[in-house]
Amino acid sequence: NHGSFGATPEPVFTEYQRWQRELERQPVAFLGRNADRLLDEARAKMAAFVGCDADALAFNPNPTTGVNVVARSLHLQPGDEILGTDLEYGACDRTWEWFTAKQGAHYVRAHIPLPVTNPEAVVEAIFAEVTPRTRAIFVSHVTSGTALRLPVEEITRRAHTLGLLSIIDGAHAAGQIAVNLRELGADFYAGTFHK
Repeated sequence: NHGSFGATPEPVFTEYQRWQRELERQPVAFLGRNADRLLDEARAKMAAFVGCDADALAFNPNPTTGVNVVARSLHLQPGDEILGTDLEYGACDRTWEWFTAKQGAHYVRAHIPLPVTNPEAVVEAIFAEVTPRTRAIFVSHVTSGTALRLPVEEITRRAHTLGLLSIIDGAHAAGQIAVNLRELGADFYAGTFHK
């Protein structure tokens, strides 16, 4: 389990320690003079890896925080709905439960029957739960509990045809499967590179 715990590969750990030593040598220079440039360089490399513009990326401590940022930016009305699935990561699931309840809205979970035999069944199960009150669809690119790759391209495309926001939890995707955010076209994508 490299999502929460796990041994760091030696080359990664060596590079991590190099950056720690660099920070400790000159903390004021590192944080006060160089951090913005270094973060911009990191964003540019990340953007190239996931197929988007660097200006489209923002650093967050983790994908759950990224999902929280998106949730808190939405202006939901009482009765509005956010649609997810019953395969979502617990912390993100609870984020939507808490946030929608606070707004008088609802978090709806589409049941995804397992085992999944074709991607179309997943798309149909999700969109069968769309109502006139649905405002956004939230799904994982690769689910945490099952490692199932959801058909986010089709989910995003269909969401947009209905005028719905698409919010993707990509915590388990980059590094395991090819991710091209420009082609995907999701409104929001929260991910990480360490899993």
